[in-house]
Amino acid sequence: MKLSCKEASRLMSEGQDRDLAFGQRAALRLHLMICTACSRVKTQFAFLHRAAGEYPGPEPDDGPPKS
Repeated sequence: MKLSCKEASRLMSEGQDRDLAFGQRAALRLHLMICTACSRVKTQFAFLHRAAGEYPGPEPDDGPPKS
């Protein structure tokens, strides 16, 4: 199974949320070995996933301003 860059990026994104099937993982690894652009995208996805996981969320709202 040969992946296009579009398919590889979709699998990388899906792989952040669920376990990929063995064939999908193997095809993605092969693609990443030969495609530097997708390797960079994988690094960026990993960074964004970590950053989103560390985001504490908005600060609590104390209600409307008091006059």
